[in-house]
Amino acid sequence: MNVINRPAEETIGKVLNGLASQEEATQVAAWFSTPEGQLYLSQSMEKDFARFSKGYEELAVDHPIPSEAIYSRIVKRIRTKQIRRMCFRAAAVLLPFLLVGSVFLQLSSRVDLFGGADYEEAYIPKGERVQFMFQDGSKAYINADSKVKYPKQFGLLDRKIFLEGEAYFVVTPNANRPFIVEMGKTSIRVLGTSFNVAAYPEEAYIYVSLDEGKISMVSAAKKNSYLSPGEKLIYNKHTDSCTIIRVADTESASQWKNDVITFKNAPLQEVVKALNRWYDAPFVVEDARAHAYSYTFTSENTLLEKVLLDLEKIAPVRFTYENDTVRVRLK
Repeated sequence: MNVINRPAEETIGKVLNGLASQEEATQVAAWFSTPEGQLYLSQSMEKDFARFSKGYEELAVDHPIPSEAIYSRIVKRIRTKQIRRMCFRAAAVLLPFLLVGSVFLQLSSRVDLFGGADYEEAYIPKGERVQFMFQDGSKAYINADSKVKYPKQFGLLDRKIFLEGEAYFVVTPNANRPFIVEMGKTSIRVLGTSFNVAAYPEEAYIYVSLDEGKISMVSAAKKNSYLSPGEKLIYNKHTDSCTIIRVADTESASQWKNDVITFKNAPLQEVVKALNRWYDAPFVVEDARAHAYSYTFTSENTLLEKVLLDLEKIAPVRFTYENDTVRVRLK
């Protein structure tokens, strides 16, 4: 494996400002394909955007302005020059890759520079659970009856996926490329952490439990809620409100990834939904009075019949497996 040394700062600056020769551009482009070069490039572009986003009060006008109209024209011209300079700088970064062909392909295979990568989509049916490994080393355990959509290559500035259902993520840290989980109108922003999220589209609530690191959730109204380790977030889709609580054991929310099914003071309705996804077996509650009972129960992956027998020991509710359907009645 060839080691690509970092070019001189002067050479990098010439490329970023569009003043480099083709030989210099080739050298810098090759370095940009390395992890060190990607970090440098990302930070450089972030600085450009930060400078551009500053308010009008920082524009270089250091003398009295005779009228508001003239001042507005000056501001517009300065802002236009800033935009042109930033766009040229971005073009100066990208064009050398186009000039050197194979080097550009090497980088593009690792990072989606233009944000137009094709997306893959996977649906995990009821009764199954799978593990994903993304190209940045991040892992995702996907629970049953869930859908995940992800790019073939992550973008230069972020790592975005889409989720419907439940998943546990172990995200590779990268402060310059946050990992973003989109869930309809809400999203979770991550730098590097481990957390569980349950966001089934038909459910009224989204549940997020954080084991390590720090995450923020952006609601439909663009409000940010921040989680620390040991906290659980409950988001109400109808009211667009978040509740954050401390829990003794956040890991219990993700025991499913270890083929362990866990309920803690869960109402029958919640138990039935979870078992339906876990075993792909329909449930019919024939006596509404059974909904009055809740269950605290842990079991390693086993036959459904065994789980039903154990549940019958907790409350006076009978579970009968008939014609591939579980019928629920009071004893």
